[in-house]
Amino acid sequence: MEIPVYLFTGLLESGKTTLIHEVASEEGFLEPGRTLLIRTEEGEEDFSEAFLKKYNMTLLTLEDPEEMTRQFWRKCEEEYKPAQIMIEYNGMWEMESLYMSGLPGEWFLGGIYSTVNAETVDLYMNNMRKKFMEPIKDSNLIIVNRCTEDTDRMKLRRNFKALNPQVQVAFEKIDGTMFANEDEIMPFDFSGQEVVIEDMDYGLWYLDAMDHPGRYMGKDITFVAKYCASSDQSHKYFVPGRHIMTCCADDIQFMGFVCFFDEKPDFKHEDWVKVTVSFDYGPCEMYGEGEEGPILKLEKIEAAPKPEPELVTFS
Repeated sequence: MEIPVYLFTGLLESGKTTLIHEVASEEGFLEPGRTLLIRTEEGEEDFSEAFLKKYNMTLLTLEDPEEMTRQFWRKCEEEYKPAQIMIEYNGMWEMESLYMSGLPGEWFLGGIYSTVNAETVDLYMNNMRKKFMEPIKDSNLIIVNRCTEDTDRMKLRRNFKALNPQVQVAFEKIDGTMFANEDEIMPFDFSGQEVVIEDMDYGLWYLDAMDHPGRYMGKDITFVAKYCASSDQSHKYFVPGRHIMTCCADDIQFMGFVCFFDEKPDFKHEDWVKVTVSFDYGPCEMYGEGEEGPILKLEKIEAAPKPEPELVTFS
């Protein structure tokens, strides 16, 4: 029998326990039957006996990642016969420890939810960035809680989406209510048929094209990029993109969309070019099996000087 595993990640006191309480009370989230709740750290809140009884939960506590073994998971399955499993995962443990721990093949990740405390996010991003961002790349949903009007929500969202373009990001106020979804105002005009992206606006356009592809469907987009050639000369595509720094030098990534052509351009790998492309969106094997994303079709290409500065940021 397939068993869903719901993973709640985040550093200490980021709100994981609170989130588990909230989702358990949502109608239809939990399947009928026993829920096995596995806690790997003790935070500022706890799970009361009344809560566990109400939602038919059995609570287990792990104190060391080495306790996560194939034998442990099989024992959980045989002894408790859970309908689902919820794991409150220690933010200091490597995600790989869980993935490589021998989870039974019939178990599947039903969702990965990360919690972030807005009051400490800058501290962690500046001093523990790798550890802080590790679970973000796999998350389906990120909830940033304890936000105020001064919280730079757009900056946080850009940083998270740069690492995980598909993730949903929600911002919660101190009183527990949610900020309304907000569209970032773009520094370029996308209302017409032709959209020109200035050098330093590439990063913002890249994220916006992922979030709001309908804004650009069928339009001609012009921008300067590096020519990233396919290693297979028979492929009729390349990737025009830019290196983008989300926060610091450790976070520099090359970001671009696949671009198909009729005739192979006369450019070498990493040449700087100015392209005009038509924009479409749909399934493409370049983004993974069954995944969708922006699909570009080359309309025009010419040599271009290297932009100064070369690196793009999301600010």
